[in-house]
Amino acid sequence: MRTYWTDSGLRFVARRAWLAALFLCLLAGSSGCRSRPPFGDIAVGASAETVKLRPGLVLNLAVLVAGKKEVNEPEVQVSDGGTIMVPLLGELDVSDMSLDDLQGRLTARYMKYYVQPQVIMSFVRNTSDEGISPWGFVTVLGRVGKPGRIALPATRDMTVSGAIQKAGGFAPSAKATAILVTRSSSDGKTESRTINLYAVGAAGRLEEDIVLEANDVVFVPEALF
Repeated sequence: MRTYWTDSGLRFVARRAWLAALFLCLLAGSSGCRSRPPFGDIAVGASAETVKLRPGLVLNLAVLVAGKKEVNEPEVQVSDGGTIMVPLLGELDVSDMSLDDLQGRLTARYMKYYVQPQVIMSFVRNTSDEGISPWGFVTVLGRVGKPGRIALPATRDMTVSGAIQKAGGFAPSAKATAILVTRSSSDGKTESRTINLYAVGAAGRLEEDIVLEANDVVFVPEALF
């Protein structure tokens, strides 16, 4: 009897294969492995409307008039005092403003100099180790290749396996079955959860590979032989 595979069946098999490959990559500490599966929904992340401007963030600013770029500032950094310097307008206080708030404010200010200016702004992602992500970071500690802070992507869909991969993968003595994720709530309470990444790769238990939030701490313990 011939067996016909449905689309959902093919996706399930492919995802199981990807998970197994990812687990092997984490064990090897490879930086070339993919950070997320090829199928599945993408988590909706923080938008420009919700991220507040704060010192260290870098912005891209462009002002178009009749389709012509009159102002082009690819790297405008928020100072320690919460201000930015922009052409024609000088220093502006942007503390606790959203990107949309600032865009509206600049549009009104630039109308003094241009007819119907179109202000376009976006975050500039600093990819260096010391860079600041507008969406925060998580900390990966313990038996990984490069312990430290990992910047969250704009999609806010970084999982435990993705964070460990960014941290250089598992060290040889890592215990993949007892990874501790600690999260602090707004009321000061701390919650911890133990993650078994071996079960993710070997049994396809996707629910174990949870999506991390800003300020989460991932600790990879050492296996006791």
